Amino acid sequence: MEKKRNRNALRSINMIMEAYVELLSEKPAEKITVTAIVNKAGLNRSTFYAHFSCPNDVMDMLEQRLVEDLLNSLKKFDLDGLMNDPGPLLEIVSARIEARMDYVKLMFEKHSASQWLDSLREAVIEKFMSDPQADRYSDKDMLLLNVRFFVGGYISLCKDCITNRLNMPLSSLTDTLSKTISGGLNASCVQQ
Repeated sequence: MEKKRNRNALRSINMIMEAYVELLSEKPAEKITVTAIVNKAGLNRSTFYAHFSCPNDVMDMLEQRLVEDLLNSLKKFDLDGLMNDPGPLLEIVSARIEARMDYVKLMFEKHSASQWLDSLREAVIEKFMSDPQADRYSDKDMLLLNVRFFVGGYISLCKDCITNRLNMPLSSLTDTLSKTISGGLNASCVQQ
């Protein structure tokens, strides 16, 4: 019986989140109400309040799930892999973001996504800095600086692609960055 209850709760949470995303495509986040969410989801208010206290909680859970999904996709990557060949990691991240691009674009258009990006950046940095391989690096401050520079820079560039400040898909960004990293900055910027 407990398993069925958990399955029903998960189903309700997913319906609420789907309704929220649909509403987000229609209006700004601050205009989304509990009534609109439950009407769109075909649920009652008590079901909503059993899982969330307000519409912002729904957005928070959506953002948390995106961060968790990206972190789960990075489980097989370790600090040495990041430092030696970040290309495969970049490919995984861009593929996971592109798989949810409609929603991610909505987050930037209708809701301030900076909190989500900050959470993502800090979670990825923590993942690599807590890797046991970090103990092999003598200069921890320099290691942290390099990881922060790389992860923060990549996330910033992803945001630029998503918001069309860079006119290229994430897969092209990933390919360009992989070539830049392997060839050096100067090799990627051919002088005329």
